[in-house]
Amino acid sequence: MNERAPAENVDLARRAEPRQKRSEARIQKIVEATKTLLERGEGDAITTSAVAAEAGVPVSSVYRYFPNIYSIHRTILEEFKAETDRIVTERLADPGDMDWRVSLTGMITGLRELIDSNPSYGAVFRLTLTAHELRSVREDWNLRLASRLAERWRNGADGFRNGDPDLVARMAVEIYCAAEILVFEERDRERAQACFGEALTALERYLNAYLE
Repeated sequence: MNERAPAENVDLARRAEPRQKRSEARIQKIVEATKTLLERGEGDAITTSAVAAEAGVPVSSVYRYFPNIYSIHRTILEEFKAETDRIVTERLADPGDMDWRVSLTGMITGLRELIDSNPSYGAVFRLTLTAHELRSVREDWNLRLASRLAERWRNGADGFRNGDPDLVARMAVEIYCAAEILVFEERDRERAQACFGEALTALERYLNAYLE
């Protein structure tokens, strides 16, 4: 089976939902095996055959639930999105008089810590930058985060002024994503953190024009 089919023909939906605990366990085993391969840095080289070998299951078992490798990646990204939603809700649920630098920096730092503590999330997020098949998933993630910020600002939070909240929110998310790309590309951990710090400074200076 050709796993490098044109992006428009790739089905990211899971083929079957588990009906028994044994099926649930097998799906989780497949997902965990993919995470292990991602953490090893194999990225674009991961195939369903490699996942099956790592999970210790027949390739047919993988295809029973996932039509292709990108479908497994999407499952991991859905986990990642659920975790980011939790962090965003938690970090932005602050008193209205809190300085926006505290709440927004806390949110972004929380997202960075999530990726840093779950290497497979970072690896699969990076794949959304290189694999056409997954770009729509990243775009959806960006739009979800931007919509949360825009809604916050439309409701009068952070003293938003002199701009379009949707556009400013989208630009803020793009700056954050650019920071993540820098971190992914930098092998030296200290330098990666320094790059991320610089990105936070750039984001704060950008938002200074719109938030009080």
